[in-house]
Amino acid sequence: MLQSLSETNFPVTIKGGEDVDAIHILVIAGHVEADIAKAVRTPAGWMNPTATVTSITRTGLQMLRLFPRRSSARKRLNAG
Repeated sequence: MLQSLSETNFPVTIKGGEDVDAIHILVIAGHVEADIAKAVRTPAGWMNPTATVTSITRTGLQMLRLFPRRSSARKRLNAG
């Protein structure tokens, strides 16, 4: 996810439970700054509807340098 974010213009809004969960993890790790919408209770359980990523932190940029993207690895953001 961090690799995909590095190829976007900020701010970017991410939609979808798994992608928003990934953003939440990146925020906790200190790799990105983002506003995450409050979780919503659905019949299937709790979900985070959106996250708006505003920047990649210095720590996140260090991670990108330490772990460069492989040319065959591509993941599309669920942005909207």
